[in-house]
Amino acid sequence: MIEKVKYLRIKVIFLFASVALLTLSVLSYIRITNLIKTSELVNHTQTVKYELENTYSALITIESNQRGYSLSRDSLFLKDFTGAINNLDKHIKRVDSLAKDNPAQQQNVNVLRDLITKRIEYLQSTLSISKNSYVTAERWAGGKTLMNYVRQHINKMENEEDSLLKTRLLIFNQQSFLTPLTSVLLIIASILILVTAYYKIMLELNISDELKLDVAKRNEELEKTNKELESFTYISSHDLQEPLRKIQTFAARIITSEHGNLSAKGEDYLKRIQSAANRMQILIDDLLAYSRASKAEQKFEKTDLQTIVDEVKNDLKEILEEKDGTIETNELCEVRIIPFQFQQLLDNLISNAIKFTKPGQPPHITIRGRIIKSSTININQILPQEDYCHISISDNGIGFDPQYKDRIFELFQRLHSREEYEGTGLGLAIVKKIVDNHQGFITATSELNKGATFDIYIPA
Repeated sequence: MIEKVKYLRIKVIFLFASVALLTLSVLSYIRITNLIKTSELVNHTQTVKYELENTYSALITIESNQRGYSLSRDSLFLKDFTGAINNLDKHIKRVDSLAKDNPAQQQNVNVLRDLITKRIEYLQSTLSISKNSYVTAERWAGGKTLMNYVRQHINKMENEEDSLLKTRLLIFNQQSFLTPLTSVLLIIASILILVTAYYKIMLELNISDELKLDVAKRNEELEKTNKELESFTYISSHDLQEPLRKIQTFAARIITSEHGNLSAKGEDYLKRIQSAANRMQILIDDLLAYSRASKAEQKFEKTDLQTIVDEVKNDLKEILEEKDGTIETNELCEVRIIPFQFQQLLDNLISNAIKFTKPGQPPHITIRGRIIKSSTININQILPQEDYCHISISDNGIGFDPQYKDRIFELFQRLHSREEYEGTGLGLAIVKKIVDNHQGFITATSELNKGATFDIYIPA
């Protein structure tokens, strides 16, 4: 009965976490969709103004061709006159189509079409007069008056669009600031829910049960639940990357395309959002790495550690050259390991050694490995009568206070602020998880400003 209640609570936690993550994702999607719609409305308003100016320009072109023919009697102007009328008609239809969503502007379009029709008819009649005689000054003045009416009405329509643009830009600027910020906060909340669910479930699974009758069966069920949880962690973290990429993309677009419309303060907020999103991307990647280290298929192969070290050195070649760092290897041995996991383990430890170097001093890392007897190892959990591969990684960095030698392997534990050293506090947790996968042990010894040494013991 107690077992049923316990697993029922686990299912409730899973359900709650899934619903919460889905809800937060939907909220983030709605925010981003509203921002896109507002951006489209701003572009729509600007397009209407652009087409109104094109309409007026086309009308001026028609007037110029009529005037050119009246003055020169060149028939080429008549051909251009007809083509310009067709072009004008296209622009009017385009304005009419764009104004469908605005009843006031739709009425203005009808008035504009009537004014333009009158002006075209006036131009055509003037053109007919000019074929037989000269056009009088009064005739020209009448055409100018009609053009003024057209210009005034277009100005009226543009003022209407300017009013809409002002309102829409205000909304857009507000959403440009709030949407990425809200999305980042929602992602952070999602991660917290995920981690909380993870620990809640682990807590439920680890509660001692005084009435348990079959320890082996309980361990088997616990292992199965852990695999489900690790799969849940991986899938959830992976799915969070898509909205995060959208936040990064839209924040970058806003900074680039709306630079002139943003205040200095608004631009600064957007840059902070970008920075927070980038840090969140690193955190998600590290969570995925931790999940993979937990659930990866364990295929052990007899491998020369020197080969793994060489691959890591090649991966870190650029940063080693930049820091003028060196890696010294000595007495490395062969051992049965999961190669790609062990490569990640060494990569994390060496990267940490490079990161936590003393200012002005090139990093120097020493790696040694040899087979030893279990009797020489002072660790309670060591298996008796078992040979172990002892791998030692030492550096000349800033070290750490010995009181933190166990804490550094816990999830999200940092001994330094983010301003001092970048990181998520997951690197050494991943290292310990990989060592656990190899049924091994890891210890750390250090003193402040005297470097650090990590000792790993893997069954040989």
